[in-house]
Formats: sequence, structure tokens, C-alpha cells
Amino acid sequence: MSARLEDILARYKPYGPVFMPGDKAPNSGTYVCDRGTMKPPVRVQLARGEEFPEVEDLGSNTRWRQTNIQS
Repeated sequence: MSARLEDILARYKPYGPVFMPGDKAPNSGTYVCDRGTMKPPVRVQLARGEEFPEVEDLGSNTRWRQTNIQS
């Protein structure tokens, strides 16, 4: 039984919407940018309606997604 490449990659797709710098936060909460590098992820806590910032090293390539962290 060999799995198709699409099936394997589908397991690792991030869940939920992805936000870019300048987008407004739809909900209050913690958002994370994984950066796609060996560096640790960047986390921000935003209130509803606040704009997503740019991460220092990524600039306009920054992508944010919501987490379930409550602190």
C-alpha cells in the first residue's frame, strides 16, 4: 500500500485561514508565524480588529495563523 503524494502532503497542511501583514484580526487571540526556517516561531496577541504586523526578517512575506493558546 503506497500513499499518494497528495495524501501525504494533505496531512501537513495548516488548518484555518492564513493572514498577511495589514489584515485585520477577525478574533482576539494569539497568532503565530512559523517563518519556515530553523528560527523559533513568532507569536503575537491581538485584539479583534488590530492589524497583523510584519516579522522583522520576512517583511511582506509574513504569514500568520491563529493558535489555540490562551495565555
